[in-house]
Amino acid sequence: MGSDQGSSFFPVAVADERALRLDDGDATVVFGLGPAVGCAADGGRLHEIAKALGLRAARWARQVHSSTVVRVEAPRDEPEACVGAADGLITSEIGVGLAVWTADCVPMVLVAPGAVAAVHAGWRGCADGIAAVAVSRLTALDGTPPETLTAYLGPAISARHYGVGPEVAATLAATGVDPTFWLHGDRVDLRNFLTAQLATLGVSRVHSIGQCTFHSPELASYRRDGEEAGRQWSLVFRTPTHPSSKLKVRS
Repeated sequence: MGSDQGSSFFPVAVADERALRLDDGDATVVFGLGPAVGCAADGGRLHEIAKALGLRAARWARQVHSSTVVRVEAPRDEPEACVGAADGLITSEIGVGLAVWTADCVPMVLVAPGAVAAVHAGWRGCADGIAAVAVSRLTALDGTPPETLTAYLGPAISARHYGVGPEVAATLAATGVDPTFWLHGDRVDLRNFLTAQLATLGVSRVHSIGQCTFHSPELASYRRDGEEAGRQWSLVFRTPTHPSSKLKVRS
């Protein structure tokens, strides 16, 4: 189910941080890569990222492992701002970046013809149906069916390094998503879970991007590094003309 479209992304430097970028129609998807430690999720860091990408504004949420998805309206005075407690953001605004922060959980970006969404999906959010909420809110905003969406799942922990207790596996299985796609003994593959779940929602174009966060020493992983773990940022924005901006392609 789904496929890895890593070759469609190209490496860039954004505010001196490593990232992968893809232009999909009038949307741009960027997945940050690390650093493993030393960089937390904060507005100052996002300010530099948004500036490098040429955005007029950027928004993020205080992530609480929920299924809450917030619509981002036209920005007012604050170029960068937190919208409060949520784990998903959607917008149809041009030039407004939606950001999520991860260190093992799945950063999920949804692209519709006229709107975009950024989602932080840990196992609790997956079990609580954040993918379904995001798809529903995005299609309602864009006015198009789920079949028009494309989903990108960024760097996240792999099943090999994500052992869970039986209560977690049971909670995820209770969603009705076939465990044969995502459960391997006591290990869970959240990207495969989301791929299968999105397929049931009508989203068939689902692409997993990037390596396992735990296994890749340059990526942030809470399971590996605990409280010292950094945070990856993932960001999506709409633009009628892709900015040549200040992105530096890495060799």
